[in-house]
Amino acid sequence: MGLGDIAGASRPSGRLLLASLLIWLILAIALPLSALTLNVIRIGGFPLGFWIAAQGAIIGLVALVAFYAWKAGGVPVREGIRPALIFAGEIVGAVALLGFTGYIAAMGYDGLALPLGLVAGVALLAILVAPRFVLYPVQSISGFFAIRYGGSLTRRLAFLIASAATGLLLAADIRAGSLALQSLISIPMHQAILGITVAIAATWLAGTFFAPAKMSGGLGFVAVAAGLLATLIALAVFASGSLLPHFTLGSALESHANLNQALVVSRLSDVKSLTPMTSPFLQLSMRNFAGLLLAVALGVVAAPHLLGRHVSQSAVAPGGAVKRTAVALVAVAILIASLPPLAIYSRIGFEEVMSKGIEIASIPQSFAEASAQGWVKVCDQTSLASADLAAACAKASGQRGFLRLQDLAFTTDGFVVAAPMISGLSPMLEYPLLLAVVLASVLVGNALLSSIVVADREIRTTREERSPDMDFRSVSVGGTLLVVAAMVALFAAIGTGLLAAEGFSLLAAGIFPSLVLGLHWRHMNAAGAIAAMLVGTLITAVYLLGVHIWPVELFSISGGLSDAPAVAAKRFAELQAALAAATTPDAAALAHAALVKHVTTIANWGGLKPAAITLVAVPAGFIAGLLISLLLRPRKKTPEAPA
Repeated sequence: MGLGDIAGASRPSGRLLLASLLIWLILAIALPLSALTLNVIRIGGFPLGFWIAAQGAIIGLVALVAFYAWKAGGVPVREGIRPALIFAGEIVGAVALLGFTGYIAAMGYDGLALPLGLVAGVALLAILVAPRFVLYPVQSISGFFAIRYGGSLTRRLAFLIASAATGLLLAADIRAGSLALQSLISIPMHQAILGITVAIAATWLAGTFFAPAKMSGGLGFVAVAAGLLATLIALAVFASGSLLPHFTLGSALESHANLNQALVVSRLSDVKSLTPMTSPFLQLSMRNFAGLLLAVALGVVAAPHLLGRHVSQSAVAPGGAVKRTAVALVAVAILIASLPPLAIYSRIGFEEVMSKGIEIASIPQSFAEASAQGWVKVCDQTSLASADLAAACAKASGQRGFLRLQDLAFTTDGFVVAAPMISGLSPMLEYPLLLAVVLASVLVGNALLSSIVVADREIRTTREERSPDMDFRSVSVGGTLLVVAAMVALFAAIGTGLLAAEGFSLLAAGIFPSLVLGLHWRHMNAAGAIAAMLVGTLITAVYLLGVHIWPVELFSISGGLSDAPAVAAKRFAELQAALAAATTPDAAALAHAALVKHVTTIANWGGLKPAAITLVAVPAGFIAGLLISLLLRPRKKTPEAPA
């Protein structure tokens, strides 16, 4: 029986698919990018553009997928809500709760690219991939490549790309969970990372024998949702007396704007230090906003832990893949729509404290504790002693005896745990969120690890073979990936939200084109899939490594692609000459440090953020796959003429 003949499968028509994709593009991309125009209109205190990106587009995507699931058909599957909640729990992890929220708090409207990308990705998974991927009797992305393209090279290459991307996602997940654990029990970061890593390993090993995901019945996601909402409501009540933070977001935005104005008037902040929550494209260009959004969305579509564990035929009946994804999307949307209110009410509580005026001589101990944990620098200083912070602030330029907004530099992840502490919220009220983040970290970490182990096992065995759930190779692969991810989590210099976005960008560039073409274009072949994977991955890897590790080399080779002004390029040449002219090791070290510090601001292609390279790599992967498949398309044999 062919794949298309599977009984009970959802069979969306081509017209429904194209119409749904068009609406998806409007909701997920076009409307959020129109915020500059739409913000002129205000509804219930909301600037319309901000409301669409924060909540409206999410509601629209849920409605779109619900309609699509209804029209796509398929034999109804009476599996209950539990599998969908487990699915949702492995989508919304610690990074979304902590990293994405911190990104919104730091960047306002521009930070909405990441959470909106997550919801858009789940919606696109339901529309574009779920109806067809479930037709393949596989357990992983590697299994799909083995059946669809044959041979070992395609499936092994897909496995390597998926492993590298999963390592970045796992590192971000571990780091976010560690921040929450650090806040809960006040331990150093390296100990928190070790604790979360051990918890993920224990859950993964236990799952081999006891299947805790099935035993939990989705209770993990319910606990995560309850923890997030409990702390959000507590923050809203503390900041403004509101019990309905989702519905009072408009008034919260006005309160935030008024507090910003009061801080400037009182000379407790300069204009540069403010975060206008609803103003779009102040820190990200439209191109970068779209690039980050698409990196997350397309990466979610190709995420191994979602495809293999929830959309494959080994996990769900063919008629239930779209419907399960649609229900999971509803659960995900509830949490993601809660992140902007969480960020805004956190800012309001913190800004209210700042607006009252804090004398340098009496900086509260809560500031020092947040500083000592590495969540915020006070006057460029981190110390557990308030006196040290006061001494540093007394020397700050323009100081008038009061702590100013520009004297504080929060990390994007640290803001979510530090702001409630600084604002005076009872720690007991923040514990539900912190516990939820730790739990989410373990749930998603287990899913990421398990998916790679299953993929490795599937490329080593045939469908007829029965391999054990755990063998030495599986333990080695899983253990190595977990250790590498923990090391990246320990030494990563960027926030967890952007780290996860870069992992998703690698999946988007390396897997998405060959996955989609393999599902929807019958002429796609193994050569085309290999070309698509290699081109997309190479572009993304070169850019990520160049920006983060070898910026001097990246700018030296491809400086013509940078958005650096002529004066910056000239300065780069001068610093290179100074490095070459250094005659002592100390002079060379100073010259090299100055060169690296300068080049990190200009080593880019067209000003793209690292994860936003998706805008280049994904189209390149599609083009490579299409061209190579057509060029190497098997030719039909012509019948020989009779003698």
